[in-house]
Amino acid sequence: MTKHMGLNRRTFMQNAGLTALAGAAGTLATAAPHADAQESMSASESYPRLSNGKYDFDRVYNRVNTNCSRWDSPPRNYPNGEFQYGMGVASMDFECAPCITEALQERIKHHNWGYMSSTQSVTEAIVRWTGDRHGVDIGVEELTLSDGVYPGVIAALRAFVPQHEKIIVTTPAYNGFYTMAEQANVQIVDSQMKRVNGRFEFDFDDLEAKMTPDVRVMLLCNPQNPTGNVWTEDELMRLGKLCLEKNVIVVSDEIHCDIIRSGQKLVPFASLPDQAVVNNSVIVTAVSKTFNLAGMKIAHYYSKNPILLARVNAYHRAEVSTLGAAATEAAYTHGADWFDQANAYMDSTHTMVEEYITAKMPSVVYTRNEGTFMTFLDFSKVLQAIDAEGQAVAHGKQSAEHYFQDWLVYNSGVYLNPGSTYGMGGEGHMRLNIASSKAVIKDVLDAIALATNKVV
Repeated sequence: MTKHMGLNRRTFMQNAGLTALAGAAGTLATAAPHADAQESMSASESYPRLSNGKYDFDRVYNRVNTNCSRWDSPPRNYPNGEFQYGMGVASMDFECAPCITEALQERIKHHNWGYMSSTQSVTEAIVRWTGDRHGVDIGVEELTLSDGVYPGVIAALRAFVPQHEKIIVTTPAYNGFYTMAEQANVQIVDSQMKRVNGRFEFDFDDLEAKMTPDVRVMLLCNPQNPTGNVWTEDELMRLGKLCLEKNVIVVSDEIHCDIIRSGQKLVPFASLPDQAVVNNSVIVTAVSKTFNLAGMKIAHYYSKNPILLARVNAYHRAEVSTLGAAATEAAYTHGADWFDQANAYMDSTHTMVEEYITAKMPSVVYTRNEGTFMTFLDFSKVLQAIDAEGQAVAHGKQSAEHYFQDWLVYNSGVYLNPGSTYGMGGEGHMRLNIASSKAVIKDVLDAIALATNKVV
C-alpha cells in the first residue's frame, strides 16, 4: 500500500484552519478569530457561546490522548502516523452540555463515594424526557435502569431465547448485535433489507420466511444503525403484527431515538396504536448517544407488559455509578437546549455531506440519512478498482471492506468502519460518523475524494 505521508492525528485542527490549545485532556481547539490560541480558559468559559446565545459547534474539541476510543484506539494499528481522522466509533466530538459538567463538578465536591440511597430522581427524569420528547407515557414501575444497552439486551435475550435458539435482525444492522447474541449464547439470523428508490426497507417476505419456530426474538434497531432509517408507523405496525403472528418478541434498541433529521419523525415502538403489538415488546435505550455519555455507563429499558419486564429483570443486574446518575439526571432535566442545537447542527452537516459527495465523489453512492449521526456510504466502485477482494485474500484481511479500511487510512488518513461487519447487505459500504465540526468533516471529505478520485 502507498502510505499517506505527512499526516498525524493533530494536523486535522490546523488543516481545518483552527489552532489547538495545548494542554490536558479535553482541551479546546479554538478558531483564531474567537480566542487567543495560547489563552487558557476558566471552567465557566470552557464552553464558548456566540453572541446570539448559540453553542458554537464549529469549534473543534480536541479528544486526542484522552483515552478516547474514537481517536486513540485506531492509531495502534497504524504506528507510523498514517491515521489522522477517527470517523468510525459512534460518539460525538462536541464538548458536552455545560449542565452535565456543572452537575459532575458539584457532586465531586463531596469527597465520599459510598453506595447511593436511591436512583428515583434519575428514573423520573428519564420518564419526563420520554413523555415530553416522544409522547410515550411510562410509569417509573415500567422502567429499569441498566449500566448499558448491552447488559439490557443480553438480559432480554437470555430471558426470551433458549440457548442455541435464534433471534432475527434486519441487516445491515448494528454490529454489536452479533456480540450480544454471542454473549447470550443464541444464534442470529440476518434478514437483508431491500433497496427501494435509494432507501433501505424491510424485506417482509424474507422476514416471514425466516421466522421459523426456533426464532424467538426480533432485535430491532429504531432508528437503524448504520443505514439511518427512521421507521414509519406503517413499517413498524406491519413488523409488529408479523412478530405477534409468529410468536416472536420484539426487543427494540432505540439508543439513537433523539437524533432525528428535519422532516422526519421518530415512532417509538411503544407508541404504536395496537396495544397487543406494544405489549409484545421491550425497549432498550440510553442517554449515551443523545448527550455523548457512553463513558458514564448508564442506560434503561422499559415495557408496557409487566410480565415481559419481570422476565428480563430476572436476568439483569445493574451497578449504576454515582457520576453516571448525576450526569444523566442533569442531561435529561437541563440539557434540552444544548441537544436541540447539536441535533440541528448535525442535520445541517448531513446535508453538507450529501451535497459534497453528490458534487465531488462520483464513484461513491450516497443513501440519504433520516436519523442517527452516521451515514452509510457505498464505495463498491472504489473497492472494485483497487481489487479489494483479491487484496484482502492476499493480505489476510477479514473482508474486502477491511482491506479498504486500511487502504483509505494509508491513502487519506481517514478511518471508517467496514460495512461487512453490519451483516448481510453491508458489502461495499463504509460507515462514516458526521458528529464533528464542519471544518473537520470538510477536511475528511476532501481527503477521501482526493484518494478515491485517483483510482476511479
